Amino acid sequence: MDVEIVAIGNELLLGETVDSNSAHIGRRLADIGARLRRITVVGDDPPRLAAALREVRGRSRWVITMGGLGPTRDDLTREVVAEVLGRPLRVDPDQLAIVEEKFRRFGYAEMPAYNRSQAEVPEGARVIPNPHGTAPALVLDEDGFTLFVLPGVPAEMKALFEEAVLPELARAAGDGALVVRSRVVHTVGIGESALAERVDDLVAAAAPVEVAFLPHTGQVDLRLTVAGVPAAEADRLLERVARAMTERAGPWAWGVDGTTLAGALGTELQRRGWSLAVAESCTAGGLAAEITSEPGSSAWFVGGVVAYADRIKVSLLGVPAETVACYGAVSEETCRAMARGARERLEADVGCAVTGIAGPGGGTPEKPVGLVWLGVETPDGARTRKLAAPGSREAVRRRSALWALGMLLRAARGEPEP
Repeated sequence: MDVEIVAIGNELLLGETVDSNSAHIGRRLADIGARLRRITVVGDDPPRLAAALREVRGRSRWVITMGGLGPTRDDLTREVVAEVLGRPLRVDPDQLAIVEEKFRRFGYAEMPAYNRSQAEVPEGARVIPNPHGTAPALVLDEDGFTLFVLPGVPAEMKALFEEAVLPELARAAGDGALVVRSRVVHTVGIGESALAERVDDLVAAAAPVEVAFLPHTGQVDLRLTVAGVPAAEADRLLERVARAMTERAGPWAWGVDGTTLAGALGTELQRRGWSLAVAESCTAGGLAAEITSEPGSSAWFVGGVVAYADRIKVSLLGVPAETVACYGAVSEETCRAMARGARERLEADVGCAVTGIAGPGGGTPEKPVGLVWLGVETPDGARTRKLAAPGSREAVRRRSALWALGMLLRAARGEPEP
């Protein structure tokens, strides 16, 4: 089953609103064996919207529109749908009563006149009541074409899609439908091309599983997708390929699907019975923020020190003044001392330190912008790593925090640095 979306609203084109609705629909369609084939984004412009609807009507069996069902002058989806399909708008008495009752519950003595438009329905359309808002959804059926007209407010759209649209599409797909399934293998600290080289033969042998590389700042995900097979077979294929990719990625891999990097670290630290403290310079709290974004991190994270100034490294973390003076704040020696200081001063089992030059200024030929030192000290010993982080100031800081988490995870697992 192929499905198209027409997302409506100037706010989408202006970048003021991110289209999370289409992402949700795409994921849920895959669960029933349907596939989202195209997304068309159009503004609040009746001629352009009409042209888009005529185009998808001639191309797709199943189409979903989102947005333009409000009561204001720029909410014109009903009118355009009625025009394109040649179905006059009529006031639905039952829907009008529902909208009026909602406004009475809102405390209005009388429903605003503008909201009367939300009771207008193209002739022959099926009305899907909206308990989550005032605009109902609509379904318009023709020979070989079904159009679902949904509100664009995410909470309303998702609820109506789950309650009314998805079940109808699932019934159309039929029992025992072939599915679309995906899994994601996460890696950190390795570049896209280097990862691709490591797993190249596995990608070639993965068919019918498709492998896509999804690079993010400091991370690369491997999205594994299989389509057109029964659910049990899809799960078996994905498990086999995900296991092979994880093994080949080795120390760079940290989890699959909804696992978070901080969550994977927390699991390993708790398995070892270890607590963690951090000392940060160039990341200025970014590492601690990543850690504490994980619910329950208080069970294993004790805290951190943002030691931006050298005197704070000396006074709070116990870094010897002569170490900073001799080797500089951005050095292996200082980083190692910071990790030890975090561990000792905060009374944790594990200490982690980050110090570097995030830029855009401050670099020298000997120590350029992007130079970062990471350090970890555990009951098993200490390790350091020198990095050359590319990108903007924010990218350097972000990469440093994520790479530090990866280094911590390897230390907690007892794996060497690659």
